[in-house]
Amino acid sequence: MRKDAGLTTTSIIIYVIAMLIVIGIIATITSFFYSNVNNANENSNSISEITKFHMYFLEETTRSNNQINEIKNTSISFTTGNTFTFQDNSIYFNHIKICEDITNLQFMSEEKNGKTVISVLITIGQNNEYTKTTQYVLSNM
Repeated sequence: MRKDAGLTTTSIIIYVIAMLIVIGIIATITSFFYSNVNNANENSNSISEITKFHMYFLEETTRSNNQINEIKNTSISFTTGNTFTFQDNSIYFNHIKICEDITNLQFMSEEKNGKTVISVLITIGQNNEYTKTTQYVLSNM
């Protein structure tokens, strides 16, 4: 009796099918990874716009002896002469555009424990993906 120790057609077909399954699994995982990376990139651009606004607004609210001069739903002005305005899906600081692709921005003011608290509601993204409300306390020193 002779023993054949080579590859048969059946074993080659099994190897090819196994390799196709492995390649399919790797391709599926890779496509999910790249789509998540693209989503993270779009979200980071949106959050960077909000961060720019926070930087300017925080600087204004921490100035000493600064008060609200006038507050409307989409704009706020301070006694220093600086104004934040929302129009045309952008935020302007004294007529200079600081943020883009903003869907909604609202300013509200209230008194808490003798301090002025400004609440800012900001929505960003094409489909209103990110909404955040932040409260700032005016420095009265």
